[in-house]
Amino acid sequence: MDLYKKQGYQVVRLGLYQFGMTLFGLVVAMATRDPDNLRSPLFIGSGIFSAIFYLYLIYSLVYELGQKDGIKIEAGKCEYRPLTGLWLALAANALNILLGILSFIGKVVFDAKGAEWALQLYGVANAIAKFIQGMYVAILTLIVDESYANLLTPIPGIIVCTLAYVLGVKYCNGVRKPKPKEDKYAPKVSRPAKKD
Repeated sequence: MDLYKKQGYQVVRLGLYQFGMTLFGLVVAMATRDPDNLRSPLFIGSGIFSAIFYLYLIYSLVYELGQKDGIKIEAGKCEYRPLTGLWLALAANALNILLGILSFIGKVVFDAKGAEWALQLYGVANAIAKFIQGMYVAILTLIVDESYANLLTPIPGIIVCTLAYVLGVKYCNGVRKPKPKEDKYAPKVSRPAKKD
């Protein structure tokens, strides 16, 4: 039960990071957006900065978790689960994935059959996805076909979290046997050489 509480807390933290970076990304995008040129270098550059900053934040969070788990693994208190970062990222991005699927279905169905409900489904899911993924707003303007754009946005975070956990466990400063300290005040005794 303690494992679920701890992992749930990490999922909430990842969600809070996304919410904070959404607001940051939207503010930066609004400040650098040029209505005449949606692909201006400043707008795209600020979007890339927002996305990289978000990925760095979630990387550092999950890397730290991997280091803490690595210490427990080396001490034999828990077993190594290399997919922990993947599961955390999937749980934290569950809403993003759902909105991506809904917007994709709505766009495909509307293009194929022209159904009004599909257009509304796409519009609502796309608007919510763009709002909660504000750190990717500028980058998404580079994608011509938006039917699958919202499906792509969770992928960088999922990859980063998966790698961060594995690297955190691998490079943890775990429990290692300390080297015996040499007493500098102890008398130096030389051993006689062995005779053949």
